[in-house]
Amino acid sequence: MDQHPEVYIVDDDPGARRALAVVVASMQLNAVECANAEDFLNGYTEDHPSCLITDLRMRGMSGLDLLRHLKAEGRVIPTVIVTGYAETPIAVDAMQAGAVTFLEKTAPTQKICDAITHALKLSYQLLAKKAERERIQLVWKSINTEERQILELVSHGKLNKEIAYEINVPLRTIEDRRRRLMAKIGATSVVDLIRFAVRLEELAEEGGSPQSVAASLLRE
Repeated sequence: MDQHPEVYIVDDDPGARRALAVVVASMQLNAVECANAEDFLNGYTEDHPSCLITDLRMRGMSGLDLLRHLKAEGRVIPTVIVTGYAETPIAVDAMQAGAVTFLEKTAPTQKICDAITHALKLSYQLLAKKAERERIQLVWKSINTEERQILELVSHGKLNKEIAYEINVPLRTIEDRRRRLMAKIGATSVVDLIRFAVRLEELAEEGGSPQSVAASLLRE
């Protein structure tokens, strides 16, 4: 993954766009200037840390329209909305559409820098979460049905002997399955197994479960 962060600047005013690019450059960051929302959508990729600064009012697709479009497509990029007008109702709409900050164009440079720093911090967090989900997805696919059964029972506090009795399988078999399960997860203790099971449950609740069966893995 390319870890060099980019700040996308979308504004149909070349002067305003350049002024923001200068601020971004002063932060030792790479500015990607886009004259309109369409240019941004055609060039934006989600595989690296990035944030978006977009003007609210533009010819064609507005900044708010752009946010709504991204949200509808399930694409997430921390966004700073800038405007030449103090428009509280629209600011609320922008926040609901996914903006993290709403600034006036006359905002002090430091405030703009702080907003960019905050947005990029969120971007790193989102990418880390995505990487974790993908890792769990791969691990989950590598675990067979018997090992998933062990994970479920261990997460409910069952000991190896209890599991062996409950599913009528020799204790040595249970120990072997649990050993393989721990190796695949990278677990060194029962706490690690439970932590993995809890994370599976959290992903299911977020709608990001590696497999639909994970949603019911820890059912009571």
